[in-house]
Amino acid sequence: QFSGINAVFYYSTSFFQGVIDNPLVGTTIVGAVNVFATYLALLLMDRCGRRTLILWSSGGMFICCVVIVLALLGYFQHLVALAAVNVYVTFFEIGLGPVPWLIVAEMFDARYVATAQSVCSQLNWICNFVVGLVFPYLNKYMGPYSFFPFSTILLAVFLFSLFSLPETKGMTPQEIQQALVLKDSSAEERQKLKAKGETYSTV
Repeated sequence: QFSGINAVFYYSTSFFQGVIDNPLVGTTIVGAVNVFATYLALLLMDRCGRRTLILWSSGGMFICCVVIVLALLGYFQHLVALAAVNVYVTFFEIGLGPVPWLIVAEMFDARYVATAQSVCSQLNWICNFVVGLVFPYLNKYMGPYSFFPFSTILLAVFLFSLFSLPETKGMTPQEIQQALVLKDSSAEERQKLKAKGETYSTV
């Protein structure tokens, strides 16, 4: 939610005022792209790794945020901002939209999945509420820089995924836990773990 996706969905009409002649057209295009990108996500979900999709998604959305800010500042034509918003939505739908729900389900034992999903769902809607409440003020007081906070968060997500997030596709919760332990272990500790005959998947 803090990637800013619902700021686009909730306030796209007001966001596109002054960017294109008819803001409703921009909102309609965003909705159509959202539907198309959802089908694209279905095709990519099992072909690519979860971590790979998160990296593509967060990295692509970060670049789009930068382009949006530059376009609103006048460095590019306003139509570039419209295109960047739609690419931004596409990147969200192939990664940060669906994948976190899969990762939660794959990282926990079956007996804990329902609880973990419930907590994540509650947190998701709380963040949704915060974004919906705060973005009009960001747009009012930060103007063309209103997407800057979202770009900062997306950069943090990209770096976290790059250095800390394990790949969960095709792995059991136990294998994921072992991979995390191995990642956080020193070289000496890794040798001890390997000497005990424990097998880990490299991420």
